[in-house]
Amino acid sequence: MSKTLKKKKHWSTKVQECTVSWGGAGELGSVVEVRGGAELGEFPYLGQVVSEAMVCHVGRFPCTGDVLLEVNGTPVSGLTNRDTLAVIRHFREPIRLKTVKPGKVLNTDLRHYLSLQFQKGSLDHKLQQVIRDNLYLRTIPCTTRQPREGEVPGVDYNFISVGEFRVLEESGLLLESGTYDGNYYGTPKPPAEPSPVQPDLVDQVLFDEEFDTEVQRKRTTSVSKMDRKDSAAPEEEEEEERPAMVNGLAEHKDKAEWRKTVPSYTQSAGAMDLRAWNTLSQDESQEPLPKNWEMAYTETGMVYFIDHNSKTTTWLDPRLAKKAKPPEKCEDGELPYGWEKIEDPQYGTYYVE
Repeated sequence: MSKTLKKKKHWSTKVQECTVSWGGAGELGSVVEVRGGAELGEFPYLGQVVSEAMVCHVGRFPCTGDVLLEVNGTPVSGLTNRDTLAVIRHFREPIRLKTVKPGKVLNTDLRHYLSLQFQKGSLDHKLQQVIRDNLYLRTIPCTTRQPREGEVPGVDYNFISVGEFRVLEESGLLLESGTYDGNYYGTPKPPAEPSPVQPDLVDQVLFDEEFDTEVQRKRTTSVSKMDRKDSAAPEEEEEEERPAMVNGLAEHKDKAEWRKTVPSYTQSAGAMDLRAWNTLSQDESQEPLPKNWEMAYTETGMVYFIDHNSKTTTWLDPRLAKKAKPPEKCEDGELPYGWEKIEDPQYGTYYVE
């Protein structure tokens, strides 16, 4: 009997934007309740929504339970509830809200999302970087290693013992934890209220053009690269059914998501425009893409590249392909960039470019 599998969709396909006003009757919080916050280990999300007290100019009203991602283009993931409300109050109505229906990968559970490891350069990987940037406005990562030259305890890290780290981890006070280079690293939950002596970093960092970016705590490579207990993202929601078995055997062409045909140039032009996520931080370790090239995402979150010069698309990163060794210079067992060896019980060993 043929088994039926359902097509998986990335959470970004469920993102929606709306522009709302509420007639100046108090603050937005009087008609849209904002719950959650990093101090609770949660994304900001919407509670009660009084739609009859608002006007929706663009899009449609969000729903109770939707995760709040951005306010007027400012990412709020990783902010405390207090700081999320401060971002909202900063803007005059109408304001633009970007929300998403919670799913298996991205929901209100911030700790769960940070525990997952995603493809570098993917939408999820960039969102995790944004979350850490926002968290570091109010909290300081901790580690069991010794301070390095130039590092300031209580500013770059809180340097603690292994015993102290385990107490924090067991108490649930860490939003993420793991090991890197033999040492423990973690990100504590931020306090609900900032210290009285701490300046209002949110207004400065997010909105003050004259703010010195060197003051903002830099994202730490160790925390973003540490080994975690959960190392893979679960599958997203099941949306559309498709046959997966023919005569009891899986169809060969559907063995893996990445082996599917890369979206064509015309499909890329007409697909959902994920380039609107321009607030997500860039990967500073990579050089810019070649002229008239662009990075894009499939609806399941896979990264691919668009060459506007030739009007073609490819899974291969042109920056890495340019540096790749030619086949004749590859050592024994080494494959050229973009090639993979496949061991298939039905078809034997073969190579895929």
